[in-house]
Amino acid sequence: MRLLAVVALLLAVAGSATAEPGLVTAGYPYAAECPKAGIQDRVDRWRMNTCNCTSYVAWALARNGYRTDWFVPGRMDAWNWARIAERKGIPVEDSPRPGAVAVWPEWGKRGHVAFVTAVHPGGRFDVAEYNTPGHVRFGFDRRIDVRPSDDIVYLYVPRRS
Repeated sequence: MRLLAVVALLLAVAGSATAEPGLVTAGYPYAAECPKAGIQDRVDRWRMNTCNCTSYVAWALARNGYRTDWFVPGRMDAWNWARIAERKGIPVEDSPRPGAVAVWPEWGKRGHVAFVTAVHPGGRFDVAEYNTPGHVRFGFDRRIDVRPSDDIVYLYVPRRS
């Protein structure tokens, strides 16, 4: 019986995700308007369209103490985030970590970004996001155990000083 308990504990530890304690993913200020607002031209404080992935991730970065001073107004469609990040000295990597921005530059017409909340052994990860192509249109979504692929890059946005 004791051996089974030890095996169960080892499996639980081996299968657990790495998460950054205290990451905030709820409280997006436009949530009450989404998804019923649909396509709209309402712009947030970062000059991104509300109820979209870019607006949500900008909010999540700011809310969790990460820099947002690298955003370029009018140029922040999701497909362009990695390019702008590189130009602004933000590390662009090929593995996820909690607090990173996952970027799918070629997903849909404008790409997609999501906020990484946890990483599992083997590289799978969890995200919080808005307006996920093929999932939740103009609403909040939480995807668990996302499979990494060659078409995703990760932005390691530094904390505000």
